Amino acid sequence: MAEEKNKQEKEKKDTKEKNNVVKAKKKISEKESSPIEKIQNKSIQNKVIDNIKNFISKIIEMQEKVRREEEAEKASKRAEKSEKKETKESHQYLLEYYDLPFRYNETVVKILAQTPKRLFIYWDVADKDKQTYLNAFGENFFYDTYPVLLVHNENKNYTSEIPINDFANSWYLDIQDARDRYTIQLGRKFKAHIKPQLNAEMKETNLALSNDYLLIAMSNPLEVPNDHVLFEEFKPYVRYRNVKTHKEEVKQIETSIYPNHLKTFYQELYNDQMVMNEKGEFDMLNPSSMGTSSSIAK
Repeated sequence: MAEEKNKQEKEKKDTKEKNNVVKAKKKISEKESSPIEKIQNKSIQNKVIDNIKNFISKIIEMQEKVRREEEAEKASKRAEKSEKKETKESHQYLLEYYDLPFRYNETVVKILAQTPKRLFIYWDVADKDKQTYLNAFGENFFYDTYPVLLVHNENKNYTSEIPINDFANSWYLDIQDARDRYTIQLGRKFKAHIKPQLNAEMKETNLALSNDYLLIAMSNPLEVPNDHVLFEEFKPYVRYRNVKTHKEEVKQIETSIYPNHLKTFYQELYNDQMVMNEKGEFDMLNPSSMGTSSSIAK
C-alpha cells in the first residue's frame, strides 16, 4: 500500500511539473511577437525618438532665439548709453566753451567805447574786499553808502559823478565830449547824514577814503574816437588805390579846395568814371560792380 501511495504521489508530482513546463512555454510564446509586430514596434519606437529629437531641437532653437534677443537688447542699451554719454560730454564741452561765468570775484572796472559819445562800463567787487569794508566801517556800511561812477575827462580836466545801484554790474554812459581820454573810478559815497568813521584797528589798511567817497577801483584809460570829419587836419596829399588796376598813387592837393571844391577834385581824379545824373550832379561808377553809387559830392 505504501508503494502504491508513493507511486501516485510521484505521478501527481510529474504531472504538476509537466503542467508548469507547459504554462512556462505558453507564457514565452505569448511574449514572443511575430515579425510584423516587431517591425511595427520598431517603427513606433523610431517615431517616438524622432518626436523627442524634434522637441529637443525646438527647445534649443527657442533658447538660441532668446539668447540672440537678449544680446541684441544688451547691445542696444550699450549703444544708447554710449550715445547719451557722448551727448552729455558734447554738451559739457559746449557749456565749458560758450558759457561764461557770471562773475570772476575780482575787484575790477573796465570801460569800452560803444560809439564816440557812448561808453560801456562793467565792474565787480571781490567778496573779500566787501568783507574788508564791513570790518572797516561797520556792518551798516552798504546801507550808509551808495555806489557811484566818477568819470574823469583827462583832456578837459573835469569829473562827473554818476549814481548807480547795487543791483547792476554794468552801465551805458552817454558823454558830451568825444575824442578825449577818459578814466572811471568805481566808488561808494556816504549818504548826507552819515559821517565816515574808520574803525581803529583798520586805520593801517590801504582804503582810499576821500571826503565822502570810498574809492574802490580805477578803470583802464580810454581815448574815445572822434565823432566828426576833421577837415582842418587833412594833409596836402591824398593816397588812393584804383580797384580796377590795383595801382596806388599819391595826388598832391591844396587845402583851399576843402570843402567847396571836392567835386572838382574827384572829377579830375576819376575823370573817366564820373557821369552826370538827371539832376546835373556828378555820380561815380562803382569800380567793383560798375553800377552807379550814391552821390559823393554835391
